[in-house]
Amino acid sequence: MGFVLLVFLAWLITVLYTVINKKLTFIENTFVYLFTLVLNINVTWIVYEELKLAEISDRALDYTAFLIHRSITLPLVIVIAINLYRTANTFGSKVVKTALSVLFLVFSIAIARYFDILEYKTWTILYEIIYLSILHLLACYSLKYFENTKTKGVRGA
Repeated sequence: MGFVLLVFLAWLITVLYTVINKKLTFIENTFVYLFTLVLNINVTWIVYEELKLAEISDRALDYTAFLIHRSITLPLVIVIAINLYRTANTFGSKVVKTALSVLFLVFSIAIARYFDILEYKTWTILYEIIYLSILHLLACYSLKYFENTKTKGVRGA
């Protein structure tokens, strides 16, 4: 059942991403997606495999559900959040959008924990919230850096 719910959330997020009015260009969306994907894969590898702070189920469908969440749901939620930041007028609305994004991701992790796809040993949900918040910030600042390098360009001779 956990597999079904996490795949449903991944499809829901994918459909939401395709229908929203995107404020970022295709290249910027791709950059944010790939940046968060690479960062998230490395952090989850460190947390789950190296430090053994949490454990992933070794059942095939459950492991697949974890990979779908890690590789599709989480980066796309951050891409959607950053697209929504562009419509925000105030800093408070950006914070609310970040909080809702983190809350959605924590909800999907709670589903994974409930169905024994993930098991925390010394890792906690508070660490997960902090990590997801930092991931949002890193994605935002990397996009600003990417935009700055894109606008500089090459000066002709």
